[in-house]
Amino acid sequence: MEKQKSTGLTKSAPKVQITTLTRDLGLAIQVDSLNTLLNTQPPKNWYKNHKGNDYLPIDRVKNNLITIFQDYDWEIQSVQVIANSICVTGNLYIINPVTGRQRKLAGIGAWPIQLNKGSAPTDFNNIISDAIQKNAPAAESLALKNAASKLGKLFGGGNEEVEFMPAYSKEVPLDEIKQSLASTE
Repeated sequence: MEKQKSTGLTKSAPKVQITTLTRDLGLAIQVDSLNTLLNTQPPKNWYKNHKGNDYLPIDRVKNNLITIFQDYDWEIQSVQVIANSICVTGNLYIINPVTGRQRKLAGIGAWPIQLNKGSAPTDFNNIISDAIQKNAPAAESLALKNAASKLGKLFGGGNEEVEFMPAYSKEVPLDEIKQSLASTE
């Protein structure tokens, strides 16, 4: 009978704590704090309602970007007419205030082109005179909001099935972590 190789793990071996996996616990705790903030459900009074649908207005999204990241860049990649809608794609650039790492988030938004009542959806002879002027910025706002939503629930993203669970923010025995890190070097 063949002997199995020992993995070195025994029943008495302590479980590895996720907090021992980081080299900089202080930084990990700060990142956890930022992620906790970003994944906080926005207050109900931030939402507006349009035709029975609640939404986070673009001014709230922009305010959150400025408040948390202090600055951001928005770059439009393309503007297209697809069927009866204006479609905008773009990239949102933010700098993580904890790590200093730049992050690029892609977004897409579409808004129907307004036509005279009773017109066929592709009858561009019946476009309302200022429809493009109104609908293109609406599509751009949706694209920016779509990109920002990838940051977390505070920006209208996420869903109830995915829940952020901070792993590094809990109290941890620092001496044990330092000892564990020293033994891996």
